[in-house]
Amino acid sequence: MMGLGLGYRHCLWHAVLVLVLAAGLTLAAPAAVTATLTLAPLLARNAALPPAPRIPSAAFERRPRLHAVHLSPDGASVAYLDGEGAKASLHVLDTRTQVARRLLALPGQVALFWSGDSSTLFLAMPDGVSVVSVADSSSYKLAAFDGRAEHRLFPADAAHARHVLMASYAAASGIYRLERMDTQGQRELLYQGEQLSGFLLDATGRLGFAMTVASDGMRSIQRRQAAGWQEVLRCQRVDDCTLVAAAPDASRLSMLMAQYGDRSALVEIDLAQGRRRVVHADRAGLADIRRVISDADQRTPLFALFESPMLHHAGLTQLARRAVADIDRQFGHGGVFIEAARGGATLLLIESGSRLNHDRYWLYDSARRSTREILQAQRAAGQPLPPGQLAQTSPIHYRASDGVLVHGYLTLPPGKVAASMPLLTLVHGGPWERVNAAYAPLVQLLANRGVAVFQPNFRASVGYGLHYMTAAGGDLGNGRVQADIVDGVRWLLRQGVGDRQRLAIAGHSFGGYATLLALTHTPSLFQFGMAIAPSPDFARTLRTMASGPGGDQAFPLRLQDMGVDLQDGVAMRTLEAGAPVRHTDQVGKPLLIMAGARDSTVQIASVTDYVARLQLSGKPVSLLVDPEEGHNPRHPLYRQAAAYLLEQLLQQHLGGPAPAAPGAKLDSYLRQTLKANRALPALFAVPGADAALKIP
Repeated sequence: MMGLGLGYRHCLWHAVLVLVLAAGLTLAAPAAVTATLTLAPLLARNAALPPAPRIPSAAFERRPRLHAVHLSPDGASVAYLDGEGAKASLHVLDTRTQVARRLLALPGQVALFWSGDSSTLFLAMPDGVSVVSVADSSSYKLAAFDGRAEHRLFPADAAHARHVLMASYAAASGIYRLERMDTQGQRELLYQGEQLSGFLLDATGRLGFAMTVASDGMRSIQRRQAAGWQEVLRCQRVDDCTLVAAAPDASRLSMLMAQYGDRSALVEIDLAQGRRRVVHADRAGLADIRRVISDADQRTPLFALFESPMLHHAGLTQLARRAVADIDRQFGHGGVFIEAARGGATLLLIESGSRLNHDRYWLYDSARRSTREILQAQRAAGQPLPPGQLAQTSPIHYRASDGVLVHGYLTLPPGKVAASMPLLTLVHGGPWERVNAAYAPLVQLLANRGVAVFQPNFRASVGYGLHYMTAAGGDLGNGRVQADIVDGVRWLLRQGVGDRQRLAIAGHSFGGYATLLALTHTPSLFQFGMAIAPSPDFARTLRTMASGPGGDQAFPLRLQDMGVDLQDGVAMRTLEAGAPVRHTDQVGKPLLIMAGARDSTVQIASVTDYVARLQLSGKPVSLLVDPEEGHNPRHPLYRQAAAYLLEQLLQQHLGGPAPAAPGAKLDSYLRQTLKANRALPALFAVPGADAALKIP
């Protein structure tokens, strides 16, 4: 059977909706990790590197021209988009001759899908679906979207080689439809009913297994029977269970699910006997399998992908294990994403990493066990930064004050003595999210300006199993999670990383809240804080999310599964007691807050109330409010302002280099959106900065 997961990439607060299971905590340190609890070799290697030249801030945000690169099922072609927006065009590269052909110009954002016979490309655009013939570049529209439903495309099954699957969901009616569509626009309805969060097709292309989410957040996996659908398995609310494959007779089901209620593993389930067999799990006993990569027909699972501590794969077949060994020899332990042609004969390797602001692309020949780079000229046209000028992000592991092993990442400016560097702690959102070692523009900007960056994956972070995720429970105030962050800073100082007099902290969403907590409860540790979309009262924010109109009814139940019970008066009062809004008198260091007036997660009124309290106490606080932004920054000027203001903070409070003067647009934007400015007095005066805040 063919597995087509419908998962989405979780972000910030919404990651809580699918990823947590309440469980007891047993966290043993793998031997390989225990052996790396000293940073001396890393610091010595980094200090010996040549220093990087100063790079303009805008260069770190430069987007690649080359994207949406996909290998055809037969391995003979690679399709890709070149350019951005209305200037993008669709191309196909012959993998044998490495000759590229331009097929057509594109009007805007596009997602690509190969037909099973590799003759056709389906293009998913915001306004509909089009089809392009690879042979003669002819194209036409198959379906138009009217905006009343959400649509997604998926590769079709092997039995329908010139088709694509299209799922549509109309929120107003609650109707979900799954259809198979051919190159003439003819559709075959495969399913209509409640929304699916995953499905598998059988060998004939019919729906064989379906996964739905009940109103209580539990996931029901059902198998098609002659008499109708029968539930065969139910997943916990917070287990990120994913359908992978099924036996041809539908007697066995392969899934990604929590092994013994902890780390995500590839599990095969005998549906008749109810027995489960672990096919593969992290041998180091540390990380979740993030996804399984199958061949082009979606029938044979080939690779298990891990993100922690670094991106790497494990082979699930003899051919795949041999390929992983070759990949690891060439690229180190990981550093690539894999896309496989039919049978795994050819692999597309997408090389990524902290020192690659634009991905590289390679083809691996399984028979010859050889690798060659492709699309070099197209990549170079995007003006990628030289990897030697960027900083390496390395995984670190440290003991928290209660003895538990905690994980994170450290980025050091090359060619610098670690003990003399400013150190900025960058806290991720969620808290049920994570950071990894991928390229991050802001991290690289900081490193280029001579600042070491610490990114903790404190307890509550995903990727290290559900026990690690749920270890903090509801201790989300000035408690266990905050201690993991502060313990990491102090451990780094003992290791010789960072100047004790030049420490700062920053973050977005929950990371912004952690920044407020740090300046409130450890006021002598950090010299400044920068908080984007922060909650001054996390208990209030959780209640707002749980009761908001149109919200997820299962959200309070998922919170309970992770140890946050909104009905537990004692626990909630403890969380409220440490809220930054209740302790504004304790803040003494400069604080910059950025917020969006349209934020539906953290109400702007709560942010302005908090800032007003700080103002009344004469605290050094600055506030930027974008009238059009929501919770997650989208507008380029907002992101440019964040980078520029952070550079200003580094210069004025940590002795960092002066940032380049802002352009006219950014200067005008800052003057319009800065509502108070005591944290950056040398920037420019804000009229009425001492007046009561009035935000429309």
